[in-house]
Amino acid sequence: MKKIAFLILLGVMTTFAWAQTAQSTMIELDKTSVPGVIITITNYDAATVQAALTARLERIGGLKGTNFKGFRLYSGQVLTGFGSTKYDIYTRVVPGNKKNPEVIVNLMVSSETFASPTTDPELNQKMIEVLTNFATVFLPEFAVNQKVSAYTKDLEKLEKEYKKLTSDRDKLKTSLDKQEKAVSTKAEEIAKIKAALGSLKR
Repeated sequence: MKKIAFLILLGVMTTFAWAQTAQSTMIELDKTSVPGVIITITNYDAATVQAALTARLERIGGLKGTNFKGFRLYSGQVLTGFGSTKYDIYTRVVPGNKKNPEVIVNLMVSSETFASPTTDPELNQKMIEVLTNFATVFLPEFAVNQKVSAYTKDLEKLEKEYKKLTSDRDKLKTSLDKQEKAVSTKAEEIAKIKAALGSLKR
């Protein structure tokens, strides 16, 4: 029984490790298979992954991208993680579905040819490292920061609404106090007149 439990745990750990490490593979680009790197990401929706990838490459990496055949293309540009050489960098975020919600990120890099473990093993390894770092370090931090930003905006909105409601309540309370005082004054005036009438009727 313990052996079975260990094997199941080992399987889960192996799957998790694989899911968090980029792999070299062939990717279809414009009806042609080219070498690239992919990573399978769990527990994040495609929109969050895409936003994080765009932030990593464009806002932080300083790349300028265009859309090309379903990919985001960074043509003839330098990404620090790949060294100082200019490359054509292709990325694509493939969303999952209800049956298989995992998100897959594609990455291909080329100069004259697309980098692969055989054509350019050093660059291919850097691609694996960049994509693995993105999935295991940058993406979780980005997602947390997004949630913090969203909660902060919600909090600011609620605090503004609360402040307005409190102000409205205080105004109503002041108005109510004035009304209570006016009612009390009128009641006193009525009582005085009634008393005067009563003494005249005796």
